[in-house]
Formats: sequence, C-alpha cells, structure tokens
Amino acid sequence: MTQFHAIENRQLLQHRRRFNAAILLTDAFSLLSLTSLTDVLHTVQLASQDACVDVSLQTFDGAPVRARSKVLVSPDSSLSDVLKHGFDLPKPDVYVICSGAQMSEAEAATTLELVRKCRMASIPVCAMGAAVRVIAQSGHITKGTDHWSRIPVNRETLPHIEFEDSIFVRDGNVFSCSGEMGAMDFALNWVEDNVATKTAARIRNYLLLQSARSPDRAQPWAAADRYRGAPVKVQKAIELMLNNLEEPLPVNEIAASIGVSVRQVERMFMRHIGTSPLRFYRKQRLELGRSLVEDTNMPVTEIALACGFKSLSSFIKLFRKNFGATPVMFRATNAA
Repeated sequence: MTQFHAIENRQLLQHRRRFNAAILLTDAFSLLSLTSLTDVLHTVQLASQDACVDVSLQTFDGAPVRARSKVLVSPDSSLSDVLKHGFDLPKPDVYVICSGAQMSEAEAATTLELVRKCRMASIPVCAMGAAVRVIAQSGHITKGTDHWSRIPVNRETLPHIEFEDSIFVRDGNVFSCSGEMGAMDFALNWVEDNVATKTAARIRNYLLLQSARSPDRAQPWAAADRYRGAPVKVQKAIELMLNNLEEPLPVNEIAASIGVSVRQVERMFMRHIGTSPLRFYRKQRLELGRSLVEDTNMPVTEIALACGFKSLSSFIKLFRKNFGATPVMFRATNAA
C-alpha cells in the first residue's frame, strides 16, 4: 500500500460512524466466544462504507488472562479503572462479559457493579458463562439462557428465572448468550440492529455463513447430553421423540415404551423439562421445521411432512404463532 493510499484510508475511517464495543474477559473464558465476537465486529469496516467498530478488551485488574484453551490474552485496560473513573467518552455502545465457568465473590460483585452502571447508562450488556448465573441470582433478569449443558441445573437452582433453550435472550438491556458460536449470532444481530441489515448480511457472506440464526432458535444439542441430569426415563422418552419427528408417536405409546403411565410422563416432563411432553414434542418438530426453512430450499409442503405435520395449514399456523412469521416470510427475512 502506498503512503497516499494509507492516508486516504485513514481519512475514510475518520468519517465513518464509529461504534465502541467493550469485552470483559475472565479466567478460563471461551476463546471461540471471543473470536466469534471480534471477527464479526472487526469485519464491519470491510462490509460497510460508513461504519466501523472499535473493540477494547478488559480484565478485572488489567492483567492478562488465560482462555479455557490456555491461550494467554492481554487486555487493553482494567475494568476496575473504568468503574473508578466512569465510562470513557464516548461510552461503549455494547458491553460483553465473556466469562469462564466460575467467578470468585469479588469478581461477581464487580460484574454486578458493571451491570448496574450499564443499566443506568442505557448501555446494552451481554453476559455468557458464569456471568449469566451471577446476574440471574442478583435479580437483574427474569428470563435468560445459558450454554445447553447448564440449563437443566439452572432450572433447578434458579427456579424463579425462566431459562430458555435459545441462542441468546434479551431482558431489558441485559442479554444472556449461550456463548461459543452463539456469540457470533449475538454480534451479527447487534450489527443488524445498530449498523445496518445489509452490513450484517455482507459479514455473513464474508465469514462464509450460510444463514443467520434467530435469537430464539434452539441450541444444537444431543438429547443424551442436554438432559444428562434428568431421570433416565425422561431421557429415553426424549430420545423416542427425536427419533420419530416425521411420524410422531402418541404420548401413551411413549409412556408404555418406557414403562410408566401417561400421568407420570407428564409430571416428569413438567418437573425436569419445564413443559408438557406434548408441547415439548411439538416444539422439537417446529424447531426442525425452522432449521429446514432457514438452512435449505426445501418446499414448505415437504418441510411440513418432514416434521410430522399432515396438514400444511396447521404447520403454517403453528410456525407463525411460535416464530412470528409464516415459513415463506421467515425464509425471505433471514435471507435478506
């Protein structure tokens, strides 16, 4: 690059809309979560002619931290200094707390102070990892999500919080995210809402992503892993359901297969899954339908049949009720 072109590029960047994103890292954070965020945010300036995002990394004390994969990452600043002197101007447009599986009491207290300041300053704050549980325990949210491996335990230990099986969940200006590749979905959604829809689409193309995943789309999972903490009979019932999405089994047949009554199945599902077996089964079939709508070009009629709906009108009606749009409209919106 010539010196002239370098100067010209700097001048172009100076006239762009500048956004600021701050990411707090704690010990044993997921490096995949971090790179999922930063790769999207840094690509804004390639995908947009009038916007860019400045990303700053923070730790509690300004010292380097190790990711779960043992990679050492050096921050740009200390969160303690930020909280002492107030948010730098311009204030961050989004704060992300990318934490490991555990937090000390001191770290938890500092995290909650950050969340309170973000709420007072109307700054969106997104948590993943242990920060989700810390924020949930404090009462800052009434609903949220976490990595699928934590959701069953969270539902037991934090019964007053509605934990959803979603990529990320918004409750006011506080977001909770499943982390890992889900962090990329959050970042893309933030770009779409704050920069431009076309910019988010260009970033997806640049990063070789086939489609955007909706925030409330269920996290990919294997039943045996997701519900490892549930009774074996519940796991077996779920496995029967997932192996028979195209030809759904009646609940009484599922109950007989695992050796309990229908009433027992219903009680076990309400206790350990948070919903009835019938609703759970239908939700899995609709989630399969959403995946096929978003990720394939299959005709809607074929998708309905593949998901065990004999009536196309019934599938469309339930799809719109659950996802806010008909399959055709949903596909068009997510392909934009």
